[in-house]
Amino acid sequence: MLTTDSLKRLWIFSFDRTLTAAGACYTKARLHRVTRQFLEELAALPGHRVAVLSSRPLDDLVSRVPIEGIYLGGSCGTEWHIPGGESMTLSGKPKDMLMETRDALLPTLREVADLPGVELEDRRWSAALHTQEANTKARQTLFARLAAVLKGWRVALYRNTTMVEIQFLPEITMAFGAQALCRFLGYRGDVVCAGSDENDATALRWALNQGGTALSLGRDPLVPGARPVVDVRSLARHVRDLAGIDEHHRTRMAGRRLCNAA
Repeated sequence: MLTTDSLKRLWIFSFDRTLTAAGACYTKARLHRVTRQFLEELAALPGHRVAVLSSRPLDDLVSRVPIEGIYLGGSCGTEWHIPGGESMTLSGKPKDMLMETRDALLPTLREVADLPGVELEDRRWSAALHTQEANTKARQTLFARLAAVLKGWRVALYRNTTMVEIQFLPEITMAFGAQALCRFLGYRGDVVCAGSDENDATALRWALNQGGTALSLGRDPLVPGARPVVDVRSLARHVRDLAGIDEHHRTRMAGRRLCNAA
């Protein structure tokens, strides 16, 4: 069994727009073949632990990351699937506070989202308003409506190029999930976080504050000190360089996978 002392590095990746193909619809998002390959390589390295963390519900995330040996965190780390089949879920006061805010806001958000090309997704701890199919006017109207509706509410709002997400409890961020995993593992060592949006930026900032590494998808880093990574292939190169996975390691791991499959 791997002990905390023997754990060399913890890797935490967000899912959407970090590990998936660019421009993929949220309902069809899957691991890019390049990211799936390096996740399998990392998971096979002794002393390394790998996690995929998302604001998507856990059951949705599990169906999209079919790799053994990886920690999967749904709803920003309020629920986890642990390698071996174990799971854990946040309960108590935070959950009660969630339900109060969620029940009050969700019907209004459904009305706000009634715009051409806008689609609302209920993620339980958050509501995602997808705008990939919306035109500029619809997006501008959506933002104006949200500003009016959310005024006075203690929530967090995160934007990216194809989605606006309202986190019903502002404390429940990607940084929250990263810290929850470290507490579960009893780990205080080297952490690498990779992400692509404003919510992910909370985890990147946290990793840097711990003396770790932050990989930011896109030409401009999400937070100062993060390493900008243009696309998934560039991400793969950075990850393999940090992990010390060279062509010899890759060939050996690929051979091992083929043997196991046989």
